[in-house]
Amino acid sequence: MTEEGSLQEDLRISHALQNATPGGSSAASLGGLGGGGKSKVTVAAPEVVCTANEKEALALVENACQNHKPFNMVIMDGRLFYGKDYRHVINRLWQIQRDLHVVLHGVSQLEAFEQIPIDLGANPHLLVFKFRLVPFEITQLIRTLQVKQGADCNASHRNLTLNAQLLEVTSRFEDVSNRLRIEQDHRRQIEEQLCRNQRLETVGRFADAMAHFFNNYLTVIQGHLEVAQMAQNGASGLVQSAALQELQLATQRAAGVTAQFVSFNRREYLQPTALHLSQIIDGQAAMLQKAVGEQISIQVSHKPDLACVMADQASLEQIVFNLLIHARESMPAGGRVTIQTREFSIPDEAAAAQVHAEAKPGHFVVMTISDTGKGMTPAEVACLFDSSKMSSGQEGGSDIALILVQGLVRMQGGWIDVRSVLEVGTEFSICLPVATGAAPATVTPEKKLLSNHAEDESTILIVDDEDSVRQVMEYVLTSQGHRVLTAADANEAWAIWREKAPVIKLALIDVKLPGGVSGFDLEKAIAQDDPTLPVIFTCGYSPTGQANAKELKAGENFLPKPFGMVELLNIVGQALLKPARL
Repeated sequence: MTEEGSLQEDLRISHALQNATPGGSSAASLGGLGGGGKSKVTVAAPEVVCTANEKEALALVENACQNHKPFNMVIMDGRLFYGKDYRHVINRLWQIQRDLHVVLHGVSQLEAFEQIPIDLGANPHLLVFKFRLVPFEITQLIRTLQVKQGADCNASHRNLTLNAQLLEVTSRFEDVSNRLRIEQDHRRQIEEQLCRNQRLETVGRFADAMAHFFNNYLTVIQGHLEVAQMAQNGASGLVQSAALQELQLATQRAAGVTAQFVSFNRREYLQPTALHLSQIIDGQAAMLQKAVGEQISIQVSHKPDLACVMADQASLEQIVFNLLIHARESMPAGGRVTIQTREFSIPDEAAAAQVHAEAKPGHFVVMTISDTGKGMTPAEVACLFDSSKMSSGQEGGSDIALILVQGLVRMQGGWIDVRSVLEVGTEFSICLPVATGAAPATVTPEKKLLSNHAEDESTILIVDDEDSVRQVMEYVLTSQGHRVLTAADANEAWAIWREKAPVIKLALIDVKLPGGVSGFDLEKAIAQDDPTLPVIFTCGYSPTGQANAKELKAGENFLPKPFGMVELLNIVGQALLKPARL
């Protein structure tokens, strides 16, 4: 903004003179720093627009911004603002174009010109000169601004390049991280699948042993049933009584094997209690012999008066079973397994460090299981319990069954040690802490009918999907004078309940029923109608994992299968004698 009309031509001449070559040529060009025939960068003469009116200047700046060709600098002659508000004009320019450079010169005659930068907020885009600038000085300002804008542009380009490179590196990092996460998920899935496969394999081995047991027991039952039938055709009563006793013994043994399988297959582990380790091993001896096969002999030796251990029985049984199966796999041609138990003490931490990395001071019982198999190398022993080298029983890796054994031993507060010699055999030593209290006496309870059974006739609802189970329960209860209503599933039982609810005094319900409705669900529905009705649950396995599972106590509200006439009549009689629940 100026009143001088010739300023535009003066600036053109000044620019040409400042860019003249040493030979006097007025070609406006700047030579490259490297020389050697490189091309020169031409510096174009700046486009200059002159106006003597602030309104016209504002309009020009606004129009240039709208057309995306903004001005770089506005040079304002201070003489035009005598008696006017220059602050409003400059602020209005910055409202239109925030990064516009404003040069205000010739302000010496303005009032309080020293306050101009302060009044305008010390903006970095503002330059104030006391005296008027000549064309040469204006051209220098323009050249300086061009260099500054070029440097800013180059810096912006560098920043954009760096940002692009950073984004690329970040994208690569995210890709690597995603691939690593996918690989970790895949590895975890493989490990879980290996665990499931190994568990199925272990259960399959157990099932083979169970099948052998049940086939033997079924042979006994079938044979003695035929003897009992023959007794009706003239055999003596002594023969018939002996046959019935053998039938009862065979069913008890089969029930014991089933209980061991349920205990082995459950996933939750009880709190450790005082147990006789020797009794647990001896109780499993017959089943373990069948599991390893006739070509392998099992020898058991216990220290007399062995102290009790603090452990969970189901966990101990699974530990022994898995180690016996591992011994069987190492002796494909047969051999010998020796199970020994003894006691030892560790006086202090120093002695514990010499025994095992996981050992601690105290009194312990050691169970040693050794075989005469092919043995292992030190490298194989070192990775035997390494979960990262699982091989599902293959050479050179760890067996998931042994990893499970190690975990179970640690749960009992003990540790496991392994010694092996190639072509000689392997020895596993399981150290368990001695129990502080005495183990409960293992006395077989005498089965007898209690005298406090109900004398009055009662109507009892039996819900079980097995016809033969309902029939035998109905026969036993009706023989005692009770009236019995039977149902094969929850829907049929609910229909009977809706019709006969006032006369039903007790319900015996199997936990597992067909149709997707469990015995717990049925009991919950009945309780909404009559919360005082006593309910006894029956089941052939551990029902704690069922939905809506209730707290079950054998002999009170739970009758585990298989059960006999005495157990059935006792629990029914006690339930009918109890006062109604409030």
